Amino acid sequence: MNDNPKIAYWKKVLSLLNKGQNVFIAMVVDHTIHSPGTTGAKLLVKENKEMMGTIGGGIMEFTLVNRAYNILNNGNFTPEIQSLDHKKTGTDEQSGMICAGKQTNLYYVCEPEIDSEIVDKIVQNLTEGQSAILSISPEGMSLHKQELENHDSQYSFTQSDDHWCYQEQLKNYNRIAILGGGHCSLALSRVMKNLGYDVFVFETRGNISTLGENNFADTTNILDDFKDAASQLSLPENTQVVVMTTDVPNDVRGLLGLLDFPFPFIGVMGSVNKISEIKKRLHAKNISDQQFSRIVAPVGLAMVSNTPEEIAISVAAQLLQLRNESPN
Repeated sequence: MNDNPKIAYWKKVLSLLNKGQNVFIAMVVDHTIHSPGTTGAKLLVKENKEMMGTIGGGIMEFTLVNRAYNILNNGNFTPEIQSLDHKKTGTDEQSGMICAGKQTNLYYVCEPEIDSEIVDKIVQNLTEGQSAILSISPEGMSLHKQELENHDSQYSFTQSDDHWCYQEQLKNYNRIAILGGGHCSLALSRVMKNLGYDVFVFETRGNISTLGENNFADTTNILDDFKDAASQLSLPENTQVVVMTTDVPNDVRGLLGLLDFPFPFIGVMGSVNKISEIKKRLHAKNISDQQFSRIVAPVGLAMVSNTPEEIAISVAAQLLQLRNESPN
C-alpha cells in the first residue's frame, strides 16, 4: 500500500532523526480564505536545505528554508509561531506574496534525543489509523490518546498573550469508500490517496486484475452483497462514498445499504439513462424522493470525462469543493 502524504512526511522525519540529524518542521496552524498555505500543511527542512512538503510556496517558503538552514546550523531554537499577511499591507508581518489571505505558521526543530520516540509513535498511530492528539507548544511536542468525537475538529490552535498551543487529531478525517473495484475505482483510489485520503474499496468479485493493481486502498473488502458495505465502515459521518459497480443491480444494492447511515456524501457514477433506471428501482424498494435527494447522481463535476483518469479527476474535484465548504 502506498503511504498518504502525511504518513510519508512523518516517516521522513523519523528516518532523519534515526540518522542523528535535527529536522526543522513548519506547519500551517491557521489560515484564512485565499491563503496559499492551508491548516495542516507541513514542510520539513534538512540540515543541507533539502526539503519535503510545502506550506504555500513562493518567496515565503524560500525565505523560510534559508532561515531553517541557519537555525539548524546554529544551535538551540525555541518553538515559535509567525502570522503572515499575503498582501502588500496588513496588520501582520508581510510574507512577500500578494495572493491575499493570511496564515499562521508553527516552527519547531525535532531533535533525535528529544523527539525520536514521539515521532515514532506518530508514525505508528498514522499507519494503524489510530486516534491520538499531537500537541506542540513552546514547551515541546507531546502525543496522547483521545478517541474521535463527531463534533471534533481535526486541527485546533489557541493563542493568548503569553502562550500558544497547536493540536492535531492524527486520525484522518478525509475518508472515502468506493463501491466497485474496476478501472475507475483504481484511478479514483490513486487520486484520493495522493490527496491524503484514507481509501476503502469494496467489491463482490475477487479475481479481477484491478484489485491486484490497487496499492492505494487502505483496505480492499470482498463482499457477497454490496448492501453490506455500509455496515463495515467505521466513522460513517466522516466518510464520503462513491458507487461505481459494474451494473445497475449492484449500484442499487449498494445504495440501499448506504441510505441507512449518516454518510455526508453519497455519489453514484452513470449516464442520465442509468441514473433514471437506478432511481426507478430504488422507488420500487420504497426509497422516497427525499431519500434519493441525498444521492449525488451522476457524481463528479460536469465535464467531458470518459477515461477512468478523467472520471477520477472530476469526482475528486467535486469532493474537494465540498471539503472546502466544511467547517472542519
